[in-house]
Amino acid sequence: MSGSRKEVLSKALKAEIGAASVELKTLFTDDVTGWSPYIAVSGLTALADLAALREAAFSDVVITFRGLDEVGNKAFAEWLVEADHTGPLVLSEDTALEATGRHVQLPGVTVADFREGKSGPSGRTSTTCR
Repeated sequence: MSGSRKEVLSKALKAEIGAASVELKTLFTDDVTGWSPYIAVSGLTALADLAALREAAFSDVVITFRGLDEVGNKAFAEWLVEADHTGPLVLSEDTALEATGRHVQLPGVTVADFREGKSGPSGRTSTTCR
């Protein structure tokens, strides 16, 4: 994937939350890792599985960037995701939150390390949910 780290991170976040249709392997390394308050992922397959679960749980997904920058081999994004909760949100093998029909807002921050022009294994997401 060519482009600045900011552009790649923007595309990666949009793809990962289901707001854009892009092959994740063009944006993330095979050994990508990430975490949020309710889940941790390790590897591209796990990230793709998580993206599929989110796509099933949310519709009308929009991401707004409040800040987007890069320094050295890192890119940083402060964002707000808004979506409608229209499907089950799987939290674990034993736990799923059934669709509420509510419009949700999920603010967060992502810090991504880059390797080979892609978001690499040290990508971190910190999310605060309302």
